[in-house]
Amino acid sequence: MPDLPGRSPRLLSHAYARMTPDGAQRAAAAAQLDPAWLDREQRVILEAGLPEEQPAYSKSRIPYTAIPFTVRAQLNRVRISLLRARNRHDVFPADPVDTSLDEDRVVAWRAAAAAAGADVTLTPSRDVVLTHDLDEAYGIPGVEQLRRVERAAGAVSAVGVLSERYRADPSMLEGLAAEGCEVFSHGYLHDGTDAFLERDEILRRLRHFFEVYPSMRGHVRGYRSGQLVRSERLYDAIAEVFDYDMTPPTVELGGPHGWRTGCATTHPFTRPSGLLQLPLTLPQDYFLAFIDRLSPGQIARRWIDVTERVWAVGGVAVHLVHPDNVVRRPELLGAYEEYLQAMAAAGARFRLPAEMADEVRLASRTAE
Repeated sequence: MPDLPGRSPRLLSHAYARMTPDGAQRAAAAAQLDPAWLDREQRVILEAGLPEEQPAYSKSRIPYTAIPFTVRAQLNRVRISLLRARNRHDVFPADPVDTSLDEDRVVAWRAAAAAAGADVTLTPSRDVVLTHDLDEAYGIPGVEQLRRVERAAGAVSAVGVLSERYRADPSMLEGLAAEGCEVFSHGYLHDGTDAFLERDEILRRLRHFFEVYPSMRGHVRGYRSGQLVRSERLYDAIAEVFDYDMTPPTVELGGPHGWRTGCATTHPFTRPSGLLQLPLTLPQDYFLAFIDRLSPGQIARRWIDVTERVWAVGGVAVHLVHPDNVVRRPELLGAYEEYLQAMAAAGARFRLPAEMADEVRLASRTAE
């Protein structure tokens, strides 16, 4: 919906509320924002140039899961190496995390706030959201392995579950909720097609989660698309079924949408449809362990370094480790444990996604 004359523009990023908590002051400053900046920010965080073509592997009659994981990883390494060579001049969003848009937002907001006489406060973050996408039934034992090291660090986490590729034991999901953790939907089959289906079929798949896990009604509020495949059509459907979404990465290299994609922000934001999104701001375990083939110590250091950069710009460190990969490569658990210990020592606030979503919504309410 276009902004009406005489009214403040709609601010998609929740970073503005963090910098200027007072709603009236925030509205006054928003009216002074450079329209060119707002247009740039919106195009970037909404991924206006995201390739819309369905990934070739998801069109095959033979599911990609029929290929052994080690062979898939080898093929993906070759693919990503070729993409890197062909796109060496493509540098935005930067990896392993890009904070340039968040930094430019501060500059634009300071100028607007000064013109409006509004206060601006910049405070580092200490928020960490721990998530686990359970892609295969094979990884179910990894959920408890991850929880053991989280309990030792005093941390809670959120586990994403599929509804059709496998069926998780409802008692496991109920146990996670009883322990103070969160469960979210990770989709239907993890086949890379959800973002490209007809709307009715997307909605059927989204709602299917509550048909097979009825005890999760009233608890599950969030979603993350399998393989992070995404489209505006999918986001619009998610907004009808779920309260928030964790699909967009800050940056992803060689994912299903091509070489270098992402929303390039470390802050939660709300799409024009009203869907609140918590971007995945830290590098995925899959790419670090199986594509870059880093050691556990290197993986932990990468996660720590990126978290510190996210915190420095007031963002939310949203972290992802797959239980499947912990089972597949047990030393990943050591990297995760090292990361959690470093976060606890640094005073991290371990937050659940739904809790984070409620907090940013409350902070972003504008005074009437």
